[in-house]
Amino acid sequence: MKIKSNSSKSEVDSPYFVRNKKFCKEFESFILEKNGNVKGNFNAWSFSIIGKITKPNTWILRYKKATFTSGNLFLSSKYQNLLTMAEWKTTNRFGSNFKIRKKSFIDFFNLQLDESLSILDFSDKYLIINGEQNNKFIKQMLKILKPLFLSGEIYKIENSNDNLKIELRTEKLHFDIFEKLKELKA
Repeated sequence: MKIKSNSSKSEVDSPYFVRNKKFCKEFESFILEKNGNVKGNFNAWSFSIIGKITKPNTWILRYKKATFTSGNLFLSSKYQNLLTMAEWKTTNRFGSNFKIRKKSFIDFFNLQLDESLSILDFSDKYLIINGEQNNKFIKQMLKILKPLFLSGEIYKIENSNDNLKIELRTEKLHFDIFEKLKELKA
């Protein structure tokens, strides 16, 4: 495996280590299958992996998991904080700059004052900023990513200066959705 373990010997029997190793192995297999490059490391508590695919466009996929604890061994795991995220980035000409993000409480007021904000047609939990949902590219992208919007796994999408970045908060690879997305044309 090109993604390396940075764990202690006592961690390798942990079910968390086994699960993280499996996740990293699946990621590595997918990227290498596409003739891409991969690097990163993992242990029982975390992983940080990155892969680059160059065909049909260049995409950089980054997955990160971190477990933060209070440091108190007597507290249960429900007091631990877990960050799991994915980031898919590409450079391409997808038209105008736009941003899609989860709606916050203050947006209730902003929606009435700012014409550049609108709620997504299929999910009132997300806003699109400076973008039109009828734009050909945005419409196709939203259709592909709809399951991730409905599950709440989309954190933020931003297209600026010909750089598209999709941020997810998920413990899944979602390569089926990524495969559709990477074929998307502007």
